[in-house]
Amino acid sequence: MRLIQPLLVFLLLLSASAAVAAPTWTVLPLDARGVDRNSVATFRDLLISELGTRNRARFVDAPKPCNDVPCAQRAGKATGAAMVVYGRLSKLGRNIIITLTTVDVRKGVPWNQQRMGVNTVEDLEPAAARLAEAIILNRPVSQTAKLGMITRREVRPDRRRTGYSGASFRLGGGGHLNRPDQGGGSLRFQLGWWYEARHFAIEPAVSFRMAPEGPDAGGAFHVDLGAYWIPGTGDVTPFVGAGGGIRRVHETIIRRETAGQIVRLDTETEVSDSAWAPGGFARVGLMFFRTYDTRMTLSVDYDLTFAELHGSGPIQLAQGAVGILF
Repeated sequence: MRLIQPLLVFLLLLSASAAVAAPTWTVLPLDARGVDRNSVATFRDLLISELGTRNRARFVDAPKPCNDVPCAQRAGKATGAAMVVYGRLSKLGRNIIITLTTVDVRKGVPWNQQRMGVNTVEDLEPAAARLAEAIILNRPVSQTAKLGMITRREVRPDRRRTGYSGASFRLGGGGHLNRPDQGGGSLRFQLGWWYEARHFAIEPAVSFRMAPEGPDAGGAFHVDLGAYWIPGTGDVTPFVGAGGGIRRVHETIIRRETAGQIVRLDTETEVSDSAWAPGGFARVGLMFFRTYDTRMTLSVDYDLTFAELHGSGPIQLAQGAVGILF
């Protein structure tokens, strides 16, 4: 019996010292703007419970709400709290927006600010747990998502911005890079569909390349998909991109033959060759009038088609073009 009494006194002193050492918090009454006051009061009780579970703090009550840091600091000093949480629940359409600010009373500055939106009153319960964890860990509430704590608002499909889209037309021309024996040039017409976001664009397109009669007679039909990076947002901006697809290429060359030793006979024969083959391109250019509905582009392409016509290796072209985006 003599040992039990000192032990009880020791435990009481230990619990008292732990209580003194524990931080003191207060959650002020939350402002209700378009939200049922009973729901706001219940949310406050849930928030106090969740905060206490995580930080083992002592909570003291405060009778009045606050809307700024000086008011919260005065409330903390009046109640003896080291940390004060104040905020509001506001109705915005069908959503309830929760904003909370945690103030360090000694320093008189916000220690943490959180905002979260929910769609229903029922989601206030997981929101209280999420916000309490975000406050204690001093991290964004978006990083506190866990199974069983996801709100209905977070599982809705994201709303997307609408990108610009419209028809595209390019007219240009160029010549061979790796076949100097084929002179002249070719014309190229391209029709496509241009889809553009803030800094990127994609463009499926078909194009026709036609070469004049002569040593470079021929042409091609392309079906390509291109992707582009557009770094600028002004009226004049560069862009760079690449793409590829399938091509149908054909070419006619003139083959010259000589027969006879005493009497020489020269003959010329047209020989045609064609093939389906994959290919790709790289493109750099400038876009003009980007903030307008109708834009113009100037571009230069390097085009490669993996087809060997007449045994002469892949077709490499350099091409320039003027484009209109509608």
